Amino acid sequence: MGIRTVVVVALAGWLGWLLFRGVVRRKVPWVGVALISVPLVLLFWTERQWISAERQFTSVARTIAPGSAGVHCQRMGEAFVYVGGELGRVEWSEGGGPAGPAMITYETCQRLTDYARASTFDRMSPSLDTVIAVHVLSHESWHLTGDHSESDTECQAMQSDAAVAERLGATTQQARALAETYAAAVYPQMSDAYRDRDCVEGGSLDRTPGDGLWP
Repeated sequence: MGIRTVVVVALAGWLGWLLFRGVVRRKVPWVGVALISVPLVLLFWTERQWISAERQFTSVARTIAPGSAGVHCQRMGEAFVYVGGELGRVEWSEGGGPAGPAMITYETCQRLTDYARASTFDRMSPSLDTVIAVHVLSHESWHLTGDHSESDTECQAMQSDAAVAERLGATTQQARALAETYAAAVYPQMSDAYRDRDCVEGGSLDRTPGDGLWP
């Protein structure tokens, strides 16, 4: 449960108590009710939107890893104490499979949310950070299939970026452009652990060789 959820529950409880006491005393403190209601409504709305986005990303992840635990978007409180350098991560169980949902950092989830809710025009030229955010969702989704290899997962995810972007609302053309941007601007800069010489058009990791599309 995130800090925002705790605050919403606390404010709702406080509001309920004020109303109950006001009814008993036959004098409702309307000023206090109003002061609590405004932030309560705003926080409730943002919390509802955050949960809705997390469910959308989980739905996208499950198109790659059916039956998986999906995605957990890091909360603001978690972000304050997070010391990892990864934008996303999957923890592994002793049996070798995913131990739970894929964690995606707070900032990355914000970028994904903005992209999913953007207008068609705004998706025409996403920032490189947004391109990376979409790829992170794709990459962690492939880890949820049980693949531990970073290089193999990265290659599979890169070939799924366009499909993930489309599921977030992009047109086919916009999705292809996003995937090509990642392949040209980001993938070559990744460390050796994330790259594979066979991750090229027509290579052994090309899932659709001969189709003229890469990634």
